Amino acid sequence: MNELASKPGVALSDLTIRQVTKADLPALEWDGEFLKYRRMYARLYHETFRGRVLMWVVENPEREFIGQTFVMLASHEHDTADGKNRAYVFAFRVKSEYRNQRIGQHLMHFVEDDLRKRGFKLVTLNVAKDNLDAIRFYKRLGYTVIESRPGIWSYKDHRGKVQQVNEPSWRMMKNILVNKL
Repeated sequence: MNELASKPGVALSDLTIRQVTKADLPALEWDGEFLKYRRMYARLYHETFRGRVLMWVVENPEREFIGQTFVMLASHEHDTADGKNRAYVFAFRVKSEYRNQRIGQHLMHFVEDDLRKRGFKLVTLNVAKDNLDAIRFYKRLGYTVIESRPGIWSYKDHRGKVQQVNEPSWRMMKNILVNKL
């Protein structure tokens, strides 16, 4: 692909998509914007060694993280990720100054191709009901709404305090064997 990615002269082919290393964990906080997820990122990183989670980042030629996503391969909620046929994409984000430049599409196609190679058939994700841009994005990529989810969950922030999240969402799904774009 030769579409412009972030600045004139920088193509999608100049971007690197790779798995997260331990040294990358602080950079996932995006200069403090996601500091609150520090403990969760560390826990997810340890799950990569158990083969339950994949953590991907997109780097520009200057090695700045401009996108990321995580993939749960196996979960105690089998309708989310069953370790065999169904995987769950979450924390899918592209920095605002890099949006609308096909980077998100590039990353999602990369993730779907990787999951196909691993034998997965279905990809699920949740998207906040009020995130209309994301809903349109996923629909363009072939995802369909399959159900409403309450979006109630919690995490321990970087200070160790439990934070409650109430984010009503749509569960979306795509058959990556049938809907390959």
